[in-house]
Amino acid sequence: MHFGGVASSFTVSVLSVQHNVVKNVIFRVSALCLQLAVYNLFSYGAFKSKAYTSFLMFAEDHIQRFFFVSSRGWSRSSLIVLGFAILSPLAGLYDTLLWSLDSPGYVIRSSQVNGSTVEDQLLTTPPYIILIANSAGNVSSINANATITGNLFKPGLNFTLPATNILGMVGDVVPARQSLADAEGPCIWLDDEGFSVGIDSSSPLPTGIYCGIVTVDDDNQAWSCSDALDGEWDRAFSASLGRPLIWWDRTQWEYLRPSRHDNPWTMLGTGGDTAAMKQIFTVTKGTRRHTFIESFLKISMASTYPHPIDSAEILEMVRRSLSNDTADNIQSATRKLANLVIAAQANHSNYMAGAFYRGDSVVSSTSIEYFTNVTNEYDKSPIYSAFRVTASNITLIRSETLPNPVTPFTPCPGKSFSNVATGGQVRGTTCYLANGTQDSGARFLGQLDTSAVLILTEVLGDGSAATSATALNETGSRWYQSHSNHMEQMLTSRGLMVGGDPGSMLVDVQHTEVALSYLQTLLSSIPVLIVIISSLLIRRDKRGYFQSSFLAAIHAAVYPDESRRDKVGYLHASPEIRLEVVGEHVMLGMRNGSVIANVARRVPFSSPAENDDIPHQTNAYHTIPMQDL
Repeated sequence: MHFGGVASSFTVSVLSVQHNVVKNVIFRVSALCLQLAVYNLFSYGAFKSKAYTSFLMFAEDHIQRFFFVSSRGWSRSSLIVLGFAILSPLAGLYDTLLWSLDSPGYVIRSSQVNGSTVEDQLLTTPPYIILIANSAGNVSSINANATITGNLFKPGLNFTLPATNILGMVGDVVPARQSLADAEGPCIWLDDEGFSVGIDSSSPLPTGIYCGIVTVDDDNQAWSCSDALDGEWDRAFSASLGRPLIWWDRTQWEYLRPSRHDNPWTMLGTGGDTAAMKQIFTVTKGTRRHTFIESFLKISMASTYPHPIDSAEILEMVRRSLSNDTADNIQSATRKLANLVIAAQANHSNYMAGAFYRGDSVVSSTSIEYFTNVTNEYDKSPIYSAFRVTASNITLIRSETLPNPVTPFTPCPGKSFSNVATGGQVRGTTCYLANGTQDSGARFLGQLDTSAVLILTEVLGDGSAATSATALNETGSRWYQSHSNHMEQMLTSRGLMVGGDPGSMLVDVQHTEVALSYLQTLLSSIPVLIVIISSLLIRRDKRGYFQSSFLAAIHAAVYPDESRRDKVGYLHASPEIRLEVVGEHVMLGMRNGSVIANVARRVPFSSPAENDDIPHQTNAYHTIPMQDL
């Protein structure tokens, strides 16, 4: 049988006590109870042994006990005192033992707070680029949660960004004002003036390459084309992918471009790498701010010239990236699409095909591309052939009205321009990119904010490989599919925290609470049980003076009462005891004149030993029995 889990849960701190003061009181009371139990048991032992002097030694300090034990030798009374002297201090350290059993001594509690309440804990400039790289090829070592939420708040704040507790995630759209056949690619329409966000149709369909776009229905378009114009296709291969297209109105538009200063997607978004990018961005026009999430995936294979990519690998890549077919059951549609690529390859031609989709708050595109010869840009010599699959999705997740409209970061006279922000902080404008105009149409357009970007590289595969299994690693692909939605939700939380409305989300803030383990609770209870048992044990016998303080014993001796001798106990009102030297006598008495003892300091006498084998002493002084004068 395996008891490891039971033992672990028994010794781990799980019972919250809120504060260390409470925990310290529990442990200290337990130690005091154990000390009292030791005192009770040794008092009972002294009573049974009729060793009253030993009982009195319990109230003395360690030095007096030492002299007592050393003077009495190995007698019963000295062993009682020695045992008490050892066990009583050890019992006082019982709380230290309990503290040493902390494992870890606290529990982590989580409470949800509105994001605005911890906004002041944000770093001054939290990074907006999150990079997940997996050069070791071990996806199990990737901690997406820690990576996405890292470097966001100041040290000391323990938190998690919950993926499912985002408030008011509603996007406001208007009906499309143009059909897909008339529009410049699919767009999400945000007002009646042409304000919209869409897929960059020039990426899959670059200038110079004509592909007949077929409008399948109100929501879908498709295209397919093939030719051998290598120069134009080289430009298509090196074009930047994954750039949302922003239409401010029906005439003014611009791309949301990755910053070349700090965004690796400027390079990973071109050419033949296998990589993925997700980003949260906001588009603000006037007082209306809209938050989007974009997900872009690029899978590539390449083969060094003059060796083309094997046709079987092309079929396998189409099957794995664009269909749910199994290796043993490849559907005809998958074979047909792969055969179009293979036919273009046989004709030494380039090939491109894809589809657009438009919904109320989402637009997407999927494409496949085959480049027969990617050439050297200097001497135009062929370098390699490449096969590439891309998928893009842009979704509107939130729309809101700001209390004040956005304003220009800097003036830009005579040009239509916008603010450019990253991580919720405006960095500049697009004035340097805008064309100068002298008409009345020149104006400030709005603000683009790339709030949070997640880039995954070396996770999905190696885009320079010529085989499907390497270009799209199966383990990495499965990891990405299983974590994609969660990563998007976490990225949304981060993006809203730095570039949106923090009050629209809940943050799980963790704090530690002092706690006990079941083992500590049990060990803290045992001394209480022992002291109860010891108290019941000593109550069975009438211990007389062995159950009281020495002061109470003296008082009882001065005022003898046979009916109360077995119940001496403790004094509730302590008398005033006086020590006086009168001539050759030392008198111990009370203020009312009662004399407890009258000792003649120069009259030596010999007294019999106690009945507990105490060695005979000859240096004692004569003591007058206690009496009333």
